[in-house]
Amino acid sequence: MNDKTPSVQLTPFTFDERQVRVIQGEDGEPLFVAADVLAALSLDRKALERLDDDEKGVSSIHTPGGRQNVVVINEPGLFGLVLGSRKPEAKRFKRWVTHEVLPAIRQTGGYQLPTTQPDQARLTGELALLECFCTLNNPAPSSRVVLLEKIGSAHGLNTAWLPGYVEDAPDAGQGSLDTDSATALLAEFGVRITTPVFNQRLAAMGLLERRNRKARSGTKSYWCVTDEGQAYGKNITAPQSPRETQPHWYRDRFLDLLALVGMEGAA
Repeated sequence: MNDKTPSVQLTPFTFDERQVRVIQGEDGEPLFVAADVLAALSLDRKALERLDDDEKGVSSIHTPGGRQNVVVINEPGLFGLVLGSRKPEAKRFKRWVTHEVLPAIRQTGGYQLPTTQPDQARLTGELALLECFCTLNNPAPSSRVVLLEKIGSAHGLNTAWLPGYVEDAPDAGQGSLDTDSATALLAEFGVRITTPVFNQRLAAMGLLERRNRKARSGTKSYWCVTDEGQAYGKNITAPQSPRETQPHWYRDRFLDLLALVGMEGAA
């Protein structure tokens, strides 16, 4: 397989409540995101070492944090992992893929959930929750699209029309600017300051604020970019929890952000 092959993401499906994403290569070949398959089969990454080079590769997919390169495996690689697994779920996984997923992909171009009509009451409730989440946390437009895609996919709805490109920048015409976390950007720009201290300075300037959500242990707090801060960054859905947002800062504006809070970068 060729590395970093341009690809079109198909509708994700679920096996035992685990999401397994399938994308389509240039030749129409279904490619499975390796991390999702390993999780479904309870395997670690060492299992990929058993696969030949033509059974695995790297492709680009859309994630809440933007486009990212991920390891993917083709059908021979998928069945190589299944046959090499002694886990009880491996047999069920193979049967489900061969009897439901692959036939559906080849017939319709994407996996269709078994239901033919969405649960209207549940769909309405989930959309209302999404609206509340967006009001409370103000996530970036790209994150809102990802959340809509998840809701639509869960109800068997066609989400192919949702845009893969969304305007995230505060000024029209800027495009979806490249972003990263404060921790990564502080290291990249050579700023000798810890992320908690940096966040406190941003909060003092009114660019960040604390939000709270319920957790098993009581209440958990997290950072959220304010309206003023959106000139320099945006809120994405936190990878560790879909009920939180995580601040991401525009790489091209990070030096301006540092200057605003009285710091300088080495790069």
